[in-house]
Amino acid sequence: MPPPPERPLRISSFRVLIADREVGFASVGHLTSETDSEAPPGRPGNLHAPVVLRRAISTDRVLFDWRRRVVDGKDDRRDVTILQLSAPGGDVVNTWKLMGARPRRWSGPAFDALHDDIAMEEIELTYDDLVWLDERKPPRGV
Repeated sequence: MPPPPERPLRISSFRVLIADREVGFASVGHLTSETDSEAPPGRPGNLHAPVVLRRAISTDRVLFDWRRRVVDGKDDRRDVTILQLSAPGGDVVNTWKLMGARPRRWSGPAFDALHDDIAMEEIELTYDDLVWLDERKPPRGV
């Protein structure tokens, strides 16, 4: 008997770790890996589109401070792990790692006295490599 078909996975349940710290986000942009058509023959270059992470802003300055370190000339690369869950609080079904990520852009909230929306911040990350891990469990320390 063939195995049952896999059911589609949802995009609403995920966790994000920056280095070993879990940081809550409302959204994570597309994970993209491309081949550089301009690379020398026999040496295809990998290109990775920046990833934008969005979250409600609070008094926690971890994202702004990370960007500030880069602006100040520090080489502060961190691995960022994205864990896709089967459901809210469910099992990890996929794990991606942005290797050597660093912030390229930080954006804070826009203000408007006529609206009562949640203030958001964004961090745009560039990274050295994108890895889709085979393991279906979170990394140690999670």
